Amino acid sequence: MQALLKDKVRTKWESFALDATSWSKSQAAVLSTDESISMYSPGHNSFTVSEDGEETLFLFHARTYKNILGDPLYDPNRHTFVTALLWTAGGRSDFRGSVAALARSLQ
Repeated sequence: MQALLKDKVRTKWESFALDATSWSKSQAAVLSTDESISMYSPGHNSFTVSEDGEETLFLFHARTYKNILGDPLYDPNRHTFVTALLWTAGGRSDFRGSVAALARSLQ
């Protein structure tokens, strides 16, 4: 089973990421289980800004291990992660790149 974030969103580079009117739904999931970086069952995302107001921070929860008993969406052991939200060269929010950068920093 592949768990996906409930909200599938994207924003424009010029827009302030915390402005709700800047966001629109994407046809594809923005984040899902990625075995290559050991992030499983991500979900329940949120945003805030860094203390200096310069970065948009992306919060989500996920597991760092694959095998569990039962339904992965009901595993109480998912951890909360916070990382800077990265942007693609085309100006789109890069959720996968943000999570991959976080995973590399945890190794």
